[in-house]
Amino acid sequence: MKVLLFLFVLVSTPLLAQVKLPSNELGQVQYQEIVRLPDSKRPSRQIITQARAWLETQYPNEGDAEQQYDQEHAILFIKSAYRINEQDIRYTLTIEGKFGRYRATITDLVAESDGFASPILSTSPSAAELSRVADNKAKNSDVINQTVKQQEDLYRKLDRQCRLTLNSLKEYLVSQADNQTK
Repeated sequence: MKVLLFLFVLVSTPLLAQVKLPSNELGQVQYQEIVRLPDSKRPSRQIITQARAWLETQYPNEGDAEQQYDQEHAILFIKSAYRINEQDIRYTLTIEGKFGRYRATITDLVAESDGFASPILSTSPSAAELSRVADNKAKNSDVINQTVKQQEDLYRKLDRQCRLTLNSLKEYLVSQADNQTK
């Protein structure tokens, strides 16, 4: 009997685990990567120019991403959205160029669906949190558990998308160094 109870806890724990996203010191969701490029003398302006070229490949439709460039500080701001589970997840990607390196940061994540917007928190909601928010009006725990699973799925997919975006930028900018040496 103890073995069965132990196996049940072991198997059910991952199903009940909340998904945690990286966050900054204020607790806001933030993906950040500082990348040293192979050519350490690449000027910041060139990094940003190449990042803008990456932007055109990443977001081929003009309306997919809004960009602003701070030329004085070599910072590129991009506002766009991921489409995940019938929701738009808006975000801001900031690319700061320095000699031979850059910092890319994804912040300001907000989920939008059916006219409602809510910020993405650093941890997916638990059943207890959703029950509390629903003020215990949702008597059916199946509905709450289904919502928890949907949110966990959303958070996992969002985590993957953010990491893919940063990795794509890195691969592109590193490949530009390889193209210059040929």
